[in-house]
Amino acid sequence: MKKDLIIENASTRDSERIVNNRTAPSSASILFFKSSSDIGTIRNSGRRGSNFAPEAIINIVKKLALHNEETWSDIEIANPELELESFEHAQSVYTTTLATALQSYTKASKFIYLGGGHDHVYPLLKALNTKSKKIKVINIDAHLDTRIDTFTNSGTPFRQFANEFEGQFELIQLGIHDFANSKSTMNELGKTKEVVATYDDLKHLTNNFTSNRKLFERMIPYDHEALYLFSLDADALDSGIMEGVSAVNHRGLPYHFVEELLIYAQDVLRTKHYGFYEYNPVYDNLSQKGARTLAGLIYKIMDH
Repeated sequence: MKKDLIIENASTRDSERIVNNRTAPSSASILFFKSSSDIGTIRNSGRRGSNFAPEAIINIVKKLALHNEETWSDIEIANPELELESFEHAQSVYTTTLATALQSYTKASKFIYLGGGHDHVYPLLKALNTKSKKIKVINIDAHLDTRIDTFTNSGTPFRQFANEFEGQFELIQLGIHDFANSKSTMNELGKTKEVVATYDDLKHLTNNFTSNRKLFERMIPYDHEALYLFSLDADALDSGIMEGVSAVNHRGLPYHFVEELLIYAQDVLRTKHYGFYEYNPVYDNLSQKGARTLAGLIYKIMDH
């Protein structure tokens, strides 16, 4: 059979892409933890589909050009069936799984967590609390995710953790909208230090998002004792670039602001832990615009 040189040439391109550097979790320098479940979002009256997000995002990431020798691997954490049996028990199991993984995979220097709903940040924080008693979360979000509900869901993770953490916990919330948060959600988090800058605050303080670095340096100075988590809820971004979410944001943060903050987290805060949540491929467009946006941010981490 005659060889098709065009197909053969195309097949060799994987050697120049990130997919070529996939390895076993024990050997990887970058680890993806996938939480492929939308049960927490549904419990928060959100739209189904964020369970497909981790695979959709990784499928874009691994096709990007390879410029370094960083190896990567991915591990699935979620068990939707277990969540349906007992959501609280499932979160406890995830905490143990993540804590064990963080202790075991010592070759990894960067950890990227892909949801699913934002409820998956709670077991992550519980696991990180076993590593450090001083945690600072930079959460870019339209919602505070500190709802006062009688059951846990994707809107409750930070209040849930604030009620249970051991040590010092600081939550820096950026991009919040008053119209997206009830008064009860805005209640204080006990002994947790919470700093909130709404979309309007950020727009004013950065001169319409043109002087971002100065704000970061003033609001988030480096603390060498702290463990930092960079957490992005996809609905913090403007609907012009992020359609595929449960709650589309009609005036969210511009992409360059989030990218600059990510670079600051890497260069200044020496962040090793990054979470991306609430992307919903079912409601994205045919070009997978949302997945490509998040993959672009992840590429900044992997190629740093």
